[in-house]
Amino acid sequence: MDMYDVIVIGGGPTGLSAALNFGRGLKRALVIDEDKPRNRVTEESNGYLTQDGISPLEFRKLAQKDALKYEGVSLERDRVVDVEKQDGHFIVSTSTDAFESRQVLLAAGLREKQPDIENFEQFYGTSIFYCPWCDGYELRDRPLAVMVDQDTIGHLVMLISNWSRDLLFCTNGVDVLTDAHRTMFENKGFKYNEAAISELSGTGGQVETITFEDGTEAQIKGMIARMHWNTNFDFLESLDLKREENGKFTVDSFSETSVEGLYVAGETKNNFAGQLIDAASDGGMVAKYMMMKQIQADF
Repeated sequence: MDMYDVIVIGGGPTGLSAALNFGRGLKRALVIDEDKPRNRVTEESNGYLTQDGISPLEFRKLAQKDALKYEGVSLERDRVVDVEKQDGHFIVSTSTDAFESRQVLLAAGLREKQPDIENFEQFYGTSIFYCPWCDGYELRDRPLAVMVDQDTIGHLVMLISNWSRDLLFCTNGVDVLTDAHRTMFENKGFKYNEAAISELSGTGGQVETITFEDGTEAQIKGMIARMHWNTNFDFLESLDLKREENGKFTVDSFSETSVEGLYVAGETKNNFAGQLIDAASDGGMVAKYMMMKQIQADF
């Protein structure tokens, strides 16, 4: 079994940015990617300098071309099923093969769960989004439904009002609103509905109507939804990784986990979805930390 300097699990902006840096650092790096990116439902990715508005598919093609032009970088299209550490090295098993490396970078993004609302998937990525920094500009000045819960109501109300003032805040049946919230909504001219959302409807990817279980409806032209993410990947079960109370991996200042040689970067490290440019930046930075560790050990 050939020995790699590092195996990168995940071929998104984080993993490919790391791979590019490994290539430039003369390290032998293998990227393993299942080719099922979380952002595949999105038509455009925004906020990345020189690439604003690019499709996620085109971005991945260009990023792969950049990383794979370096002799030491290779790409394996497969699904990781297990990661073990043996005698100071890692064995990364896929559905068809196994590979060995000195270090592993976990850049697999997030597992995402959508809200259980009828027809939600028809509009997700075209007129329903979760990140106002990514897509608020496209939703500007539209009548929007905004899902809030205990974790987001403290800041999302104020944040979304930057892009639109025609807002309908929805708790989707969860009791999170206080009298102070209701008074604030009324003073600001924002609408709210505490009933569960039963259905979304529209045409051509454009959401037009939101229907609640109390029988009421509202006309909208976009939505900011509350998604749920985690990093509970099955292939990590062989490793005794420490986590924080909020589910994030416990890491040191160099993004190394409690298992020596295993690092995390990007959304996987943050346990929260972010923009492409932030993920790519973190991937490159963590790759440099990892190479410094190898260079120091080999000196």
